[in-house]
Amino acid sequence: MVDTESAVRAYAAARQFASVTLERWLAQPAEDRAALLDLADRLRLGENQFRDAFDDLVAIGARRGCGIAEVLRADELRTVLARQLGRNEAVKAVKSVLRRLRYPQLTAAEQRLAALGKSLRLPAGVSIEWPHDLEGEHIAIAMRAASAGELRAQARRVVAALEGGAIEEMFALLDGAQP
Repeated sequence: MVDTESAVRAYAAARQFASVTLERWLAQPAEDRAALLDLADRLRLGENQFRDAFDDLVAIGARRGCGIAEVLRADELRTVLARQLGRNEAVKAVKSVLRRLRYPQLTAAEQRLAALGKSLRLPAGVSIEWPHDLEGEHIAIAMRAASAGELRAQARRVVAALEGGAIEEMFALLDGAQP
């Protein structure tokens, strides 16, 4: 494998990466350094985006007992990177996959909460909000209405929707139950 140190230095210099970020990148094994360069170059990552992806890849690799290059060969990531997306869409899609890989239980709980929220069939103008990263124990329900009558009708429908078991499961998930 060709040493990528000069290419990494050039990329980091062109985007004015901090020396600590560059040194951390250069400290990686050659295969991982090259894989990071390919990802950064393909997505034209700035330093903050690069650091976030780097941190996620290191954490995922540590959990799996492998290097960054192997993580980047995961089917989910290869599929996203193979799609014809604009730069911003591709960055968002990669970040989403990395988040799912790094936090599988959190993302499973979020998906289950979203499904439970839909199952409530809340009326138009009513939304449900979860705590950020599910760190908290409160669920918020917001209602928007154009009249007192509309608001009363929404409130009655919300009360009826909350009579089922979905709300108990939502609170259990926030309390740490596995999805």
